[in-house]
Amino acid sequence: MRLSFRHLLIPLTVTAFLAGACGDDGGSAGDGAAIDVTLVDDGVTLSATEVSSGTLTFRTTNDGTLTHEIEVFEGEEDPASLPIEDQVADTGGWTLVDEIEDITPGASADLTLDLEPGTYQVVCNLPDHFERGMYATLTVA
Repeated sequence: MRLSFRHLLIPLTVTAFLAGACGDDGGSAGDGAAIDVTLVDDGVTLSATEVSSGTLTFRTTNDGTLTHEIEVFEGEEDPASLPIEDQVADTGGWTLVDEIEDITPGASADLTLDLEPGTYQVVCNLPDHFERGMYATLTVA
């Protein structure tokens, strides 16, 4: 049996469509998603601020000039309202989920967590870093 280009085109089109529909969408929804976290010396940027519950990988890159960390906390309190003591934020009202320490300038690191619905804070709480604005809020639905 001889196959023509037309016979191959339909299966290839369906395969490409399914691969696109099932691929990583940059963290906006779904179990097994990823979110890009960019650290600079005065901020934390998330590629998405709302995601679906389940497994989420924080793909973290330090684009700053200083060594940073990310700590992921569960907590609704506005980060800007936290008291600062000895140059670090008092995070006592939040629950630490997990963290990555010592991310040097130019380095990347991944942190994979299983998150339930709620409000999460992604922060760098090294001395003087939080005060510079190194925090971001993530809502998990």
